[in-house]
Amino acid sequence: MRTKHKLDRILDLLKRPAYVELLLCIASGRNYATAIARTLGKSQPTVTEQLKELENLELIRPVKRDKSKKYEVNWDLLLKIFYKIVDETIELRKEFLLKRERIKIRELGLRNLIPPRLLKSFLKEYFYTLIDLGGKRKGFDEIIFSFFNALDNLEEKEWKKLVRKFNINEEALSTLAHIISFEISAIEQVALINLAR
Repeated sequence: MRTKHKLDRILDLLKRPAYVELLLCIASGRNYATAIARTLGKSQPTVTEQLKELENLELIRPVKRDKSKKYEVNWDLLLKIFYKIVDETIELRKEFLLKRERIKIRELGLRNLIPPRLLKSFLKEYFYTLIDLGGKRKGFDEIIFSFFNALDNLEEKEWKKLVRKFNINEEALSTLAHIISFEISAIEQVALINLAR
């Protein structure tokens, strides 16, 4: 019960863009309080308070560095949460998958379809791009669904490069990207279609 309560607290915190932004900042290498505050344009006390919350939930770990404390992302926990959200979404939408597609995804495993190296690289690049281009700050689940939507809409050339670079089963990843991207706008699209009738 205690673990479930902690997981619920983590999921609630990861719905808050300010904390996700902090995690991504740490993942990008700006990993001590003053660098984080400067990068995100936040006050030092706010950053320190948010770092404590992330540390209490074990999403980050402190690493000693001379006089100042720096942090690292607890990738094991963050990846566990990522795969949990994806797995729950697959379960929610399983009626839209063929039986052979479900079996293929299960046989290959989510960690092989979205390897940790791909997710870590994506989250770092996402943060750099967000800093450069600006845009809506998102919770972790929103980033996940947007990630799959972006995969589902990649140009063929980039899709092939990505699949090759991370050695991913192309057919299964395509199925997974399509079913998860359903969460971005399918309900809204159906509502608009019904409205147009």
